[in-house]
Amino acid sequence: MSVKVAFIGVGGIAGQHLSSLRTIGGTEIVGLCGVDKKRLAKRQAEFGGETFTDPAAMLKATRPDTAFICLPPFAHGAAELACLRYRVPFMVEKPVAIDMKTAKKILSGVKRTGVMAAAGYMSRYRAGIQRARELLSRDPAGLICGGWVGGFPGKHPWLFQKEKSGGQLLEQTTHIVDLLRYLCGEAESVSCYAADRSFVRGARGFTADCASAAAIKMKSGAVANITSAWLSKAGGTGVYLTLFSRDHMIEFSGWNNDVRITHAGGQHVEQIKGETNIFEIEDAAWIKAVKNGKPTGVLSDYADAVKSLAISLAANESMATGKPVKVR
Repeated sequence: MSVKVAFIGVGGIAGQHLSSLRTIGGTEIVGLCGVDKKRLAKRQAEFGGETFTDPAAMLKATRPDTAFICLPPFAHGAAELACLRYRVPFMVEKPVAIDMKTAKKILSGVKRTGVMAAAGYMSRYRAGIQRARELLSRDPAGLICGGWVGGFPGKHPWLFQKEKSGGQLLEQTTHIVDLLRYLCGEAESVSCYAADRSFVRGARGFTADCASAAAIKMKSGAVANITSAWLSKAGGTGVYLTLFSRDHMIEFSGWNNDVRITHAGGQHVEQIKGETNIFEIEDAAWIKAVKNGKPTGVLSDYADAVKSLAISLAANESMATGKPVKVR
């Protein structure tokens, strides 16, 4: 029997999940909710389902088995609360909110209702990430360097506005922040500085950070440096994460998180290519959980994603105040 799926938000990331679900099979798109009627009509023509502009109305009318919430950071809240009201398990794309007040309200509802809720940190499902986690569980990293450095994000204007996107560290580099937690444990405090916005020219209404550098003290005693930048038209390092432990140097690179693992002495090197179908892997795990009514196999639940959000929020507070901030 097919799993009935509804989508709240039908933009680019929703398209990734819709295509993945079609490939996986065993699902039926019953509802599509969004504010752009042209895009709604396009998604409907391709994937089916009734169209709506109100999440609660869609959930009430279609009674889906699960919902995918694919919204910008500033738009979270009402969609998740509607899912909780109608007891619909939901997968929410990262970051799960733009502020802790919203995230805590949703998390409280998740705990109260027992509704399954997951977050879209898909890189946790990669074989290379799992191999690194296995090694680091026995040989913890003491130094971590990572980030997301590249050109100006011209596709989504709301990214320019920090009050809507939360800035690059919260909206985009959150993937690196989450992997830092997943591989190395919890963070204790953050000290973060942002570059002057004058480095970005010709962008009207730009209030986000064009570049930032965060120094993070981990509870394990390790230290991490996370960099972000949207200022280079000449390119950049892209997505990267390097971890140094006593016996290993683990280097992730690119969107697919290709990894090179060098063992002590340099005589043994492992290389694992990142999966190109990672959304299918993540979505298959979620659909299986929905079918079984158990979160077995889901690697990032809502509560865990809120902890990743807390690091980015602490970094944003540090940028604003110029002082180190405890991760709460």
